[in-house]
Amino acid sequence: MERPWLEAFLGRRGGRLLYGRRKTGKTFYARRVLRDYQYFIVRRGGAIYEPSSGLEVDARVFIRLCRGGGGVIIDEFHRADPTLFDALHAGECGDDVVLITSTLHYYRRFVEEPEAPLKGLFASRRVGLLTPLELLNAEWGRLEEEPRRLVELLVFYQEPTLIGRSIGDIIASGLEYARGLLGEVLLEEDRRYTLRFDAIMEAIAAGRTRLTEIANYLYSRGLIDKPSTGHVTKYLELMTQMGLLERLEVWGRGRGSVYRHVSPLTDIAYYLQARYEFYEVPASLEYGVRAAWSRIPLLVEVFAERLLSTLYAAKPVKILEPEVDVALVRNRRLVLTAEVKWVSRLDRRDVARIEAKLSSLEAERTLLIVPDASIVPETGLEVWDAERMLREARAARSLLESL
Repeated sequence: MERPWLEAFLGRRGGRLLYGRRKTGKTFYARRVLRDYQYFIVRRGGAIYEPSSGLEVDARVFIRLCRGGGGVIIDEFHRADPTLFDALHAGECGDDVVLITSTLHYYRRFVEEPEAPLKGLFASRRVGLLTPLELLNAEWGRLEEEPRRLVELLVFYQEPTLIGRSIGDIIASGLEYARGLLGEVLLEEDRRYTLRFDAIMEAIAAGRTRLTEIANYLYSRGLIDKPSTGHVTKYLELMTQMGLLERLEVWGRGRGSVYRHVSPLTDIAYYLQARYEFYEVPASLEYGVRAAWSRIPLLVEVFAERLLSTLYAAKPVKILEPEVDVALVRNRRLVLTAEVKWVSRLDRRDVARIEAKLSSLEAERTLLIVPDASIVPETGLEVWDAERMLREARAARSLLESL
């Protein structure tokens, strides 16, 4: 899976730093692009390990090795002894150093804070999930002959580790993988895995997306003493910072925010658990896959929003009155609204309701997004189907360099 913006960033000279949630391909791309660099990973406890030789050294010995010159990759650098940061600041490891970390708060501590030891020394980039633009610009062979099926798979392939797997395989191990990911992220962030984090992920997947709704959900589970938003705000802020959740501003009436999962994998797994207790009852995989299809339209909606946000350089917001699937703003102006109907048929009445709702918002552009344009009766709305999404993404291929 090509990521041109990341390869271009890594191809520069000088100090570079990659940060972001685990399992997003930071190490894979660094080692693939920088094949002639020596790779080290810092183990928990601070020992620095070189996999190809099996060499394990402490920070002081590593600094002496660094002085020999040549490019160096230091993975999970935040675990290292502080003497390494002093050496990096003093330039003892040379100029051609790539640092990688799977945490966000450590990244800020080392690079952004006023007394950060590495401030100003490294160009940095955040590595997140694969974007719809990246995925739609990849080559998928015969899958491209079935655009609807391709989009439904690419929704999940935003998680790089899921590429090539079937929806059945993804569902089968979904909750185990999702909870494992949550646990790994929290471990790297020095946060103890607790039932509250797990319950928040489940609450949001179950449709409790406002702060008060999440607090009530945790209270009903006996996880907080009273349904006070103050009991969950710090968790939500932390999970947003760590890249597990994202917060969208509510646009128009009823200001505030809504929360949702960043990853389609955690969303689908916690949805199946919250609504069907799928992973705790003796249900067949076929049952789980059928249940998952009721969630896929919502995941396609987020996928389409992320694509449109990139294509039109606009920020996603949430409109609740009337409820709209996709809304994008730029310079405090509503530039695009879209309704996503991932269904097999639409009648004229359905389309008329969508037209009336979107026209009431007076956005600069209004779209109807469907699997296949042939299901849409005559309409004044701009219609995008799976094939159009593929075509528009490839027409904007040049944007890949600037992601």
